[in-house]
Amino acid sequence: MHLTTTSIIRHLVLAAAFGAAGLLPLGACAQEPSWPTRPVRVIVPFLAGGSIDVVARTLAAELSARYHQQFVVDNKAGAGGTIGTDLVAKSAADGYTLLLTAQGPLVINPFIMSKLPYDAQHAFAPVSRVVDAPNVLVASPKAGLPTFDAFLQRARSGGAPLTYATQGVGTTGHVTGALLDQALGISLTHVPYNGFPPILTDVMQGRVDLMIADTVNVGERVRTGQLAAVAVASARRSAVLPDVPTFAEKGYPEIVAGPWFALLAPAGTSKAVRDKLSATVRDILAKPGIAARFQGMGLDIVGSTPDDLQGYMDKEYARWGAIIRKAGIQPVS
Repeated sequence: MHLTTTSIIRHLVLAAAFGAAGLLPLGACAQEPSWPTRPVRVIVPFLAGGSIDVVARTLAAELSARYHQQFVVDNKAGAGGTIGTDLVAKSAADGYTLLLTAQGPLVINPFIMSKLPYDAQHAFAPVSRVVDAPNVLVASPKAGLPTFDAFLQRARSGGAPLTYATQGVGTTGHVTGALLDQALGISLTHVPYNGFPPILTDVMQGRVDLMIADTVNVGERVRTGQLAAVAVASARRSAVLPDVPTFAEKGYPEIVAGPWFALLAPAGTSKAVRDKLSATVRDILAKPGIAARFQGMGLDIVGSTPDDLQGYMDKEYARWGAIIRKAGIQPVS
């Protein structure tokens, strides 16, 4: 058989391609990454003992059992979550240092801190949005605000401004208060505290009218009548406060706010590793015992893909930036 020069070249190219393919392990393109082959550190940039810490340690125990490697939770608190978040931003992008954080360091701190040591939009690679903890507006039993309608009528009455307590300037509660002002056309007076216990005491005793906190912290006190729930800032009613309406039901669907907990890795971490981890997290969240535990705490199960988390963070970054700027909340050093 006579071969032309073109045919010879074609045969040589095909032979080289098949030869190269033979050097690859069977199904290499479809194989999952071998990660993890050693312990994984999960940084939580807040103090131990809170709801995010419970979520982190629950996930870490499940991941350790699933992968036969230790997932070790390490609390690195300080500066509104900035210290631990920055530690992860500067870690190797190898899948062995992860961040489980609330939204503050990612979408609020960039607008309330004048000097942030990391680039909140580009320093991290998303893995999964794990759970949400919707905020709820609650009133002192002595404030005479048992319902949303009573609250709104009083807030718009032109009398003495209602006061609301939070855990400080720039916290989720504070910026949620700014959102309420803008959406409802009211002007609440912010009373910042340093810590949750004194807030609870002062609101229950009537020294402050209102408090904005997540369902994890106030759900039980609402159920026992120690606090009066005005409305929940979520798209649907809370499982732990099923009788409390949402702001959306009252005609204000834009009032959705509260802590959300997300798992991330340093920017540059392999997409294959993140996809693998994200799928495992979603499997864990689907387990009846895990779901029941988190929902019983007042948390809403999410479990997103990396791409979904990235899109959500981008929207939250733009949304809270606009709210904070409109409210005139000044960055702190």
